[in-house]
Amino acid sequence: MEGKGDGGMEASVGRMGNGALDPLGLMPDREGVLRVDDGTTLPWQEFGTGPAVVLANGIGVRWPGLAHQIGVLRDRRRVVCWDYRGMGPSRLGRPDAEVSMGRQAEDLIALMDHLRIDRAILGGWSMGVQVSLEVLRRRPERVAGFVALLGTYGRPFRGAFPAPVARATEATFALALRFPALAQRPLDLAVALPGLAFRVLSGAVFVGADADRRVFDGNVRWVQQTDRRVYLRTMLELARHDASDVLPRVRCPSLIVCGQRDHLTPPRVARRMAETIPGAEYLELAGATHFGLIERAEDLDARLAAFVDGVWGRS
Repeated sequence: MEGKGDGGMEASVGRMGNGALDPLGLMPDREGVLRVDDGTTLPWQEFGTGPAVVLANGIGVRWPGLAHQIGVLRDRRRVVCWDYRGMGPSRLGRPDAEVSMGRQAEDLIALMDHLRIDRAILGGWSMGVQVSLEVLRRRPERVAGFVALLGTYGRPFRGAFPAPVARATEATFALALRFPALAQRPLDLAVALPGLAFRVLSGAVFVGADADRRVFDGNVRWVQQTDRRVYLRTMLELARHDASDVLPRVRCPSLIVCGQRDHLTPPRVARRMAETIPGAEYLELAGATHFGLIERAEDLDARLAAFVDGVWGRS
């Protein structure tokens, strides 16, 4: 059916047929598509009822990447996810549509308006942490709690690597944007040979050998299917983004989670976040990489559920 979202933004709501995507057997209770002011379409998914928890994903990843966390929260909370602009089934309103972290945050605010969510706990994984911080910059009164899952406040490559390596990494993504077909080939190979790809990536400690392969392989497939130009433009925006000035101004309850072996958003970055945000809680997942949410799901989800209960009250 067709309708108007809050703020005069066009919205269309309909079943997306996403239930079969998730290897853990989850299926959204409600789903639809929001068309925002620049014509971009944003598919969204909703699970459960009650006070809202909005989960912002990693770059190129769809909601099944957060299946463990959705599963533990959906019985007592209203869990909302959405697809970033130009990723998954989302379609940009025009090829050069803005994909900055600030624009992603505006999308989330528009989605909250459309779904009539006044306040929510924002939980972000990886890129989702930076998107959530931009919501905190713009509309802090809409955020009841903040959870940073294995992410950073900005300029991730400069936080993870020595300056020359960080600059080289950013330059590599800029070069790949000029030749997107070359960037596509390793992802095609990873999808064609998932066992080999996983062994290589786990050997490089990009992901832990004990990660949930069902979820990880699904993440790789979704990234592989994302338009390379959109993905690389978003990655460059991610690399340039900096919300360090937001951290000392956060006034809502906050939980900062990192992986002990996360080389992309390392513990020293997470500790700085926890020390700078007033009253923030800190959790370091033993032995976990950047994919700690599917390596140490049981430990993480217990702490996440307790944090959510602390903000919204037990039910």
